Order: sequence, then structure tokens, then C-alpha cells
Amino acid sequence: MKEDVVRTPKVVVFCIDGGVADVVRRYGLFDIGTRFPRHAGGRATVLPTIFPSSTAPAHASFLTGVDAGGHGIVGNRFWSGEPVADIRGRCANPVATLHPYEHTSLTAPSLLDWFAAEGASTAAVQFPQTFSRQPFPAQCPALYCLYAPARSVDVTLTEMLYGTFVGGCVLEYYEQPVEVMVTDVAEPDGERVVLVQVQDGDPVRLRYGATGRVRGHVREGAVSFAITPSALDGGRVRLAVGTAVLTMAFGGLTNAELAHLDGPSSLSVEYTANPGHDFHEAPSADWIGRAAVHVAQRYEPDVLFVRFNQADHAQELLYWHAARGARDESTLARAQMLQAYRTIEANVMMIAETIGPDASYVFFSDHGIDWVETHIRPDSVLEDLGWTDRMIFQGDSNCAFLYADTPLSAAELEKLTVAVTSLHPSVRVLDAAGLRSLGLRADGPRIGRLAITSGAHTEFQYSPGPRCEAVRSASHGYLPTDPAMSGFFRMSGLGTEGLPAPRGLTAAADVVRTIWQRRQEPSS
Repeated sequence: MKEDVVRTPKVVVFCIDGGVADVVRRYGLFDIGTRFPRHAGGRATVLPTIFPSSTAPAHASFLTGVDAGGHGIVGNRFWSGEPVADIRGRCANPVATLHPYEHTSLTAPSLLDWFAAEGASTAAVQFPQTFSRQPFPAQCPALYCLYAPARSVDVTLTEMLYGTFVGGCVLEYYEQPVEVMVTDVAEPDGERVVLVQVQDGDPVRLRYGATGRVRGHVREGAVSFAITPSALDGGRVRLAVGTAVLTMAFGGLTNAELAHLDGPSSLSVEYTANPGHDFHEAPSADWIGRAAVHVAQRYEPDVLFVRFNQADHAQELLYWHAARGARDESTLARAQMLQAYRTIEANVMMIAETIGPDASYVFFSDHGIDWVETHIRPDSVLEDLGWTDRMIFQGDSNCAFLYADTPLSAAELEKLTVAVTSLHPSVRVLDAAGLRSLGLRADGPRIGRLAITSGAHTEFQYSPGPRCEAVRSASHGYLPTDPAMSGFFRMSGLGTEGLPAPRGLTAAADVVRTIWQRRQEPSS
């Protein structure tokens, strides 16, 4: 018979995606010792990352202890020999390009496999490579979120009953329809209000200009988004639809059990120091915090992995303005980035207070951030050459791979090399030695038939647009020798006493294993 006492995790691993050591140190962030005195002394250290220094490859290195050549996650986007037509058909759909974030794409064993062999249970919230759409032996309860852009749609209303007007529209998310019904009715005081109903869900009553959160469903999971109605002439309503969040559940966890947490989508545009976007934080840090507490209490894992990606989003949108903008612009951008960190910290502390002081806590970030002023589109070269029917570039911020249906001839390779290196002075083609020097494999389908890199303050783009474009942006993915790409590491609690911090991201898995092993010793 199950005991009434709730088992709490013994080890909690937090990823503060994109977190920078200087910020963490300066403001004393993520210090569990401020809540639990026995955890005092856990120092934040710089954590050098790997190449490419982006979310999917870096999390894989944290979990496996090897670089991208060893674990196979060579970028946030890669392919494994699929036809170019198939790649083109899938590359605009985040669900169809999810595989770099799945456990089953790893080519090296991970901490999940190790903990399973140790007889320890795990669970994960928004943590890459802890889930998969295909079963795997170490599968655990896990959730993962994707987001879709904000948009607006005009709905024409038709009078159905006296004083009641009805209309509808279909929003497409992940190539699937989500039906929205809109009903305009009069309140007893005569004010018009809108009832918004998504699919067969409960209607949400909104005054014009007010914002509410609604929830729908697609094949892969639940979709949450903010919606704001405004009245137009001619019996029409404009629906401003915020950034949508798709929540996918794995390993026995279900979206139904998360419904009481309210949706993960934010209700307003964040990061206003950058006026050129309409991004609503997705998922919100508060929702991640609530979801982590739910997973910890419902599944009682021995080890809990939780990732907050809001600081990374804030930095990608604001860091150029903080680093390169005018004084007032920079001040506001820095304040908004810091607020993102503080919101994450508040949720981290809420989780810690729920779990308690007996757990060991590990914090890390997978990479840092730097400003970007040039976007480079390597696919523009293929368009110029007329090769887009059989070739495509995909990859990461500073590393792109050419996928082609057939091998390139020597003449084609020479022509392509000249063309891509003319895109920008920093672009260069990687030979086998160059690939190995960056920790990548020198061959294999994921590397493609040609690999190229770009320099600091540039970023490859894979959507349509100019060959080279001046931008005010920020990113990560550049060389780990650049200090701006480094993350941070911090640990405290039982098993961490006197334990050296990892010298790099690939050493972090050994530290986590050591903490667990120390906790199993009789004196512990």
C-alpha cells in the first residue's frame, strides 16, 4: 500500500537557458542558501559550452558528457538522409522538425539512461532529450512546449437572434485547424461583450479590448493562446491572437492533468525595449513553475529536470538593444532582461520551497548570448544556381549543413564553395579537420555533403529573405572559445560539499552522477 507521505526529489536539475554568469553573480541569483542555510556557499562559476552553442546540442552535451560529434545532435536543426523534397515540406513546421530535441536522436547514452540503470526514477519539464514520440527504455513523465507566432484575424458576424451576432474562423497551428467561434451579445447594462469558444471548450467572456486565455487541441497536444477582441465597422470583430503554446505530454503524463494549471501562454507582449516584435512569452515562467511542482508531487521522481527558457527569449530580443542601443534604450533593455531572470528565480524558489532542503540542487545554463548585426541566408546561393530542387541548407546559428539528394561533382563543389564564401567575409567551408576541431563528426548523414560556418555577430537564417541583411538581433551558437557563449554552473546541498565545479559543459554529467552516488553512501 502506498504511503501517505509524499516523496520529494533527491536531486533537482535546473537549466536557466541562456543564463549568463556575470548576471547571476552580480545579483546573487539562484542561491538556494538564501532559503535553506545548509545550502550556503554554492558559488556560481562560468561554464564553457560546446559547438554549436545552441539549445539542442548543448543540452545533449550536458546529459551525455560528450560533444556534438559524440551525441549526434549537431544543431538545432539537422537531417539524416531524408529527400530534399521531404525536408522542404517539413522545415516550416516545428512539430515536424522536433527530432533534434528527442532522446531517441541521441547517439550516446545520457543521464536518463544512467539513472534508470541505477534504479532511480526521473521526470522532466521543458528539458530537451528527456522525451520522445517513440518509446525508449528510460522514458519518464515529461512535457515539452513549442510556440507559434502571434497573428490577427478579422471575423464577420451575422445576426442569428435579435441582438446576438455570431461568426467564426479557423486558425492553423502545426498544419492543423483550430476552430474559433465568436458570439457578440449584450450585457444587461447594454454593453456588448464577446464570447470566444475554441473547438468544444468552455466559452470565455471578454469585453472589447480585454484579453483572455483560451485552450484548444491539435493531434500532438493542447494549444494555449491569448485573445483580444476589438470592434470594427461593418459587423466585424478583429481577434488579436497572441503567441500560442503547444504542450506535449510524454511518458504517462497527460495534458488533461495539466488543465488546472491554467495555460502556459502569456497574456501580453513582453520585452518592449525592442519595439519590433509581437512575442508573448511562451511558455511563461510562472506556468513552468506550477507544472514542475505538479510533476514533482504527482510522479514523485528521484531526479527532476526543469528548464526555464525565458531568459534566453528575453536576451535574444533585447541583448542588441542593451549592448548597442542608446543609453535610455540600453537601460530599459537591461532592466527587462533582469526582470526575466528574477521571474525565473521566484519560480525556482517556489519549487525549492515545495521540495525542501533535503534535495541537492544543480543549476546550469547551456550557453550565453551575444549581439548579431548580420543575417546570412545560404539558401540564396542555391536559388542563384538553380539547385533548390535537390539541395537545401539547414543547421544552426553559425553552422550550416548542405543536404543534397545526390553527391556533388567536383565542379559543383567548387562552384558552391566560391558562391557561399562570397556571401560574407566570415563564411568558410569546413573540411574534415575543421569539423573535428569543432567537436563534430567529419562524416555521416547529419553533417550533410558540405558544412559552413560564419563569424561572430552573424547568424545563418533558413527562411526566405535577402542574401545578407543588417539586423538588430542577438543569438548564440558561436565558438565556445568566445566567452560570450559561456553559461554558468551552481550547486548546493547534500553530496555537493567540496565537489569541484565542472570545467566545461561536457563535464557536468559526471558532477551530477557524483552527487547522486555520494547521496547513496551510508553516511548520507
